[in-house]
Amino acid sequence: MKNSARSVMTVVVSLLGVGCGNDLAMMSGPLMPAGGAAGVPPVALGTAGAGGAAGQAGAAVPNTGGGGASGVGGMPGAGGGGAGGSADETAGTGGMPEAGSGGEGGAGGMDAPSTAGKLPRVDTTDGPGPFDEVVKVMNTPPGGWLIYPKDLGRDGIKHPLFVFGPGGGTTPQTYESMGMHWDRYGSYGFVIYVLPRSTGNGADMKAGLDWLIEQNDVMTSPLYQKLDVTKVCAAGHSQGSVTTFDFMPDDRVTTTIHISGGSFDGMGSSKLSKPTMFLCGEGGDVATPQCNVDFANSKVPTFYTIIKGSTHLTSGRLGWEAVIAWMLWHLADQEDQWKKEFVETTGKFHMGIYQSQVKNW
Repeated sequence: MKNSARSVMTVVVSLLGVGCGNDLAMMSGPLMPAGGAAGVPPVALGTAGAGGAAGQAGAAVPNTGGGGASGVGGMPGAGGGGAGGSADETAGTGGMPEAGSGGEGGAGGMDAPSTAGKLPRVDTTDGPGPFDEVVKVMNTPPGGWLIYPKDLGRDGIKHPLFVFGPGGGTTPQTYESMGMHWDRYGSYGFVIYVLPRSTGNGADMKAGLDWLIEQNDVMTSPLYQKLDVTKVCAAGHSQGSVTTFDFMPDDRVTTTIHISGGSFDGMGSSKLSKPTMFLCGEGGDVATPQCNVDFANSKVPTFYTIIKGSTHLTSGRLGWEAVIAWMLWHLADQEDQWKKEFVETTGKFHMGIYQSQVKNW
């Protein structure tokens, strides 16, 4: 199914209290249990497969096929090899036929990286993603908006985090009115916290991320045990980008995105320690000269693009496709699919509306 054909429904929840517990879970409607219908079970040792040779089962090693005698167990979620045998033809109890590999006595070859617990892969990011509905919670305890897929945690997914600072003088509602920003990002599976406003003070963004991560351990929260707190993007537009610079460095952050928001003193890049994206407008974007300086001063792996035909206000919306693909690369372990589109000059995000440069890769 093409993503551009998906329709996005929205559930809007307004919390007037100071908690995000049972009231939040009740008002936002039923959510799927953690793990979904196809959760990831622990690796187990099965009985001997039909093609396995007798012997003692080896230890289970992720992503490695079964061996023979004293062989290696199956990959996680697929069941272990038989007691002593490899699953050449028919896997042991709980296994899949394709889980084993190789002949007797040797360890099998390496399988493709496991996608268990990760966001689903998509062919394109130019439209809504695979999560049909998002929940929007206004007036969270830190004051901003919380947005997440209603189908949170399906198939055992642990959702990456996206913390965003709006432009100066704007609020999360401004971006909602300008084009359903939060529906688009949430539909790809990201859990989003949007600051109520951006002041340029990174402490505000830190408070938002602290609260978001805490929800993963609050049993009454709809986010309980459904977050991947090791995958975090901090981003902002205009003054929100300046706030993001001020928030850095923070070891919890995996990557940053700066949309039409260069640092005023040209020192923003000196605070960055992780891969970053700069995205600016073409015509009349007051931030583009500052973005040029920040890119020149950057010492981390950096992708910089100017969106043809965009302005200070529209660059982020016209650059949605690149922003989402960047986050899938850095937050969802989809480097094999998306890295080349950014770092190679023949990549998707060097063509069409994208006027791009890269450095430090």
